[in-house]
Amino acid sequence: MVGPAESTGEHSGIKRSPLRPDMTVRQVAADYPGCQEVLRRYGESERESAKFGHLEPLGHFARRHGLDSDQLLAELAAAAGVEVDRQAQQTQAVHRPFLVSALAITLTLGAGWGAWLLWEIGRAGQFAAVPASHVVAHGSAQLWGFIAFFVIGIALRYLPMSVGGPPLRPFFCHLLLAALLTGVVGGFFWSLGPERAGWLGPLSGSALGIAALVFLIFLYHQLAGKLHFTWARLILAAGIWMTVWAGVTLVLRYRENATGPGSYSESIRQLLMELAIFGFTLNAIYGFGQRLLPGIAGSATPHKSVIEWTFWLHNMGVLLALPASFARLAGLEALAAAMLTAAALAYVIGMRGFLRVRRSTPRPEVGEALLVRYVPLAFFWLLTAMALLVAGDCYAVVGSQSLPHPYLGAIRHALTVGFMTTLILGVAQRLVPILEHTLLAWPRLVAPIFVLIATGDLLRVSTEMATLFAAPAFVLMPFSALLELAALALFAANIVRTFWPPLDPLLRTGQATLRTPVALLLAEYPWLEDQLLGWGFGYVGRVRSVPRELTLGTLARSEGKEPEEILARINDLLQRHFASRVGSGSDGR
Repeated sequence: MVGPAESTGEHSGIKRSPLRPDMTVRQVAADYPGCQEVLRRYGESERESAKFGHLEPLGHFARRHGLDSDQLLAELAAAAGVEVDRQAQQTQAVHRPFLVSALAITLTLGAGWGAWLLWEIGRAGQFAAVPASHVVAHGSAQLWGFIAFFVIGIALRYLPMSVGGPPLRPFFCHLLLAALLTGVVGGFFWSLGPERAGWLGPLSGSALGIAALVFLIFLYHQLAGKLHFTWARLILAAGIWMTVWAGVTLVLRYRENATGPGSYSESIRQLLMELAIFGFTLNAIYGFGQRLLPGIAGSATPHKSVIEWTFWLHNMGVLLALPASFARLAGLEALAAAMLTAAALAYVIGMRGFLRVRRSTPRPEVGEALLVRYVPLAFFWLLTAMALLVAGDCYAVVGSQSLPHPYLGAIRHALTVGFMTTLILGVAQRLVPILEHTLLAWPRLVAPIFVLIATGDLLRVSTEMATLFAAPAFVLMPFSALLELAALALFAANIVRTFWPPLDPLLRTGQATLRTPVALLLAEYPWLEDQLLGWGFGYVGRVRSVPRELTLGTLARSEGKEPEEILARINDLLQRHFASRVGSGSDGR
């Protein structure tokens, strides 16, 4: 199910990375000295000003010298004693279909459908205005279709990259994506019309079960040697709880295939929510967050011992919550809520969630400064939701009565949108550019997305609670869904445009800008490297490859140069270069 992460060099006797077409000539020459003779034979010359080889990808080198790329890679691989990784580009884009599917589902079947339901509730002035099956369809699409898709997509790309584990083979990636789509889309339409498509219930449930098992096996292969780390156990626990969640979903969809989720009891719906939110999602966020949030939020190094308490308290709380909610044991529910709340508090303290200690110099590569504010806002909603949960369960014990629907809805919304969605929106706008080795497409959207999601969450939770006392609150409640949907739409546009950006002006006009990636500039015009070295850009002579997200403006500032002056000099050189090449009848490169 998983593919080899590295190949073994027959000459070295140790594991060595395979060759990739995107590796630079200098990187290959440095990592595999035996390749230098091959590169010299095809035109790469020695230089006194820098290490051997230009910062030019092998594919560009082959094109510039009129070589067959596959033949060049084969010769270099033979000289290095390693294999050629021809799936590197596919592996680096493995997250894209999952994240794009998550965005499409939330804008339609998830948050989109939820906004319509909320509009109907607001117009009628009562929660009973929409069928329970429609509410379950919305919740399932949002949890499976948005949050699970997002977590899985990030995991498939991030874990092999960060821990060096074997990536999932392409066949199983396709199987996982197809199974998730079948489970989410099939389950949605089964929920709306079980009497017409009862077969969709067992089919979609089985698909989710397959997806969960494949994902769990992937996590095990990635984390088997890392389980002494708390973050690894949290992520693996998320995969285990996801498999339990999928199994329960399959049983229910098989058993109620002719009647649909409208026949689920309140305790069954509560069980599904707890498996999804507390079992799978919070474990995943706690685990991945320990690895990602300090760098994104600029917070201090996490307290590992405190977060260790998070793992045990949280998962013991989940184990207690499941039988407590199913059997309606108020006292046990209160104890489980207290443990889950203590785990959340320990996590926020351990992650130093409201303390920012590292402030980086503003530059395009680190993203908008407002991105760091998403994290404390999300933590605020996590603590708010858990406080409401504990207070509600204590009230249920003392008053010997169930909590009203609006109160439970406010807790769920504070968790799913206030905490989970806000965190996804903030983290993804920083993490996706890192995974893509590029810049966020529209950084100016960071602020309106933040304002919309924050305002929508506040309006939704407050109006939902207010419906307990004032009927006019129903009128205001639908507007919260419109604000949240607008935030998700802008977020989706930003992420999709980051995946597929327009051509850089360098490729369209032959002129660079301050946002032009240095790697692109040197790949297209490797002769500029010697010019930069002559201007005092020592960085260009030291490195083996240039990060693809490093811009020309940032490089100039880091070397103590005036960016506008350097840009003008580069564009002047490019203009003269093109003029000379056109005059000689060449292609301009």
